[in-house]
Amino acid sequence: MFLIPLILFISILFMRLTHPLSMGLTLFSQTILICLSSGFYSHSFWFSYILFLIFLGGMLVLFIYVASLASNEMFNPSFNYLYIVFFLTITMSFILIFFDPMMIYSNFNLLSSSVMLWYKFDMNSLLVSTIYSYFSMFFTLFLITYLLLTLFVVVKIINPFSSPLQTNN
Repeated sequence: MFLIPLILFISILFMRLTHPLSMGLTLFSQTILICLSSGFYSHSFWFSYILFLIFLGGMLVLFIYVASLASNEMFNPSFNYLYIVFFLTITMSFILIFFDPMMIYSNFNLLSSSVMLWYKFDMNSLLVSTIYSYFSMFFTLFLITYLLLTLFVVVKIINPFSSPLQTNN
């Protein structure tokens, strides 16, 4: 799969960045790639969708915090850095094109792909029906109650009058 080398490439790129907004953009792209890879490896995209929403909520909080701390910092990428990123991108794309086994052995016919899509559709409906079945009702209610309690605790812990994001009048 081509997502794993791309995730590794973005991880290496993230370590070289210094500006908060560029780090946020790479973190967002990393989140999308991780959610896509977890969705491709499972039978359903429900888990990856929930994971994406959780990551996105956390990233919004981080973006607000970083934007309030470093609001006037200019973003000036150096040309040496852009050349390194361009070279790594070209190298990674050649590696993905020439050494991907799915590109070499991609001889699926239409019948087998339609059977695989029908099987995946049946598995998705089976997974959704088992999540909300009678046997897992108590677990679902426990999860809803736990998330509601966590929301109340976080709201109680955060004091809006002593936050670092308040405006000075």
